[in-house]
Amino acid sequence: MNIIGAVFSIQGALLLMLIPQIAFRLIAAGVGIWLTCKGGGYIIYYLTHANHMVGGKWILLTGLILFDCGAFSTTLYDQAQAILIIYVVGCHVIGAGLRFVRAFGNKKDGNPGWKIDLAQGIGNVALVALCLAFIRYVEMPVYIYCAGAIYTSILSIISSCKRTAIVYVQ
Repeated sequence: MNIIGAVFSIQGALLLMLIPQIAFRLIAAGVGIWLTCKGGGYIIYYLTHANHMVGGKWILLTGLILFDCGAFSTTLYDQAQAILIIYVVGCHVIGAGLRFVRAFGNKKDGNPGWKIDLAQGIGNVALVALCLAFIRYVEMPVYIYCAGAIYTSILSIISSCKRTAIVYVQ
């Protein structure tokens, strides 16, 4: 399933690179709707199952934060481009921080998958730096965002194809 989603993400990014004039609004609206739906899914999962689980409140908190970020970014899709870029940059900074924490935790546990998480974190930091460097240009953030989506999709395909150990409980 990750491979199919990554292939669609690559195709969507290439399509958005062809129409950079309207792609920025499409990206902002799409990210906002995706975050809202993802947060709503977490909240529904909490209400149906996770409220009885250990750590269920973290699922609720994650759902509320994603839902709030999605609702906020959906209202910003027709605002000034600089505001949207700063908001997207903030989301990528948080994503990079979470990837670094996950990578270092996996490295500490001896998991070989820490390198992909570290690469995704470095990619997010590079995306943030490029977006801030070219904040005044109209098309450049679209190309940078699409390149980041393609990069993340390729890493997702790589991580989906790697071998994982299967533990059988007897």
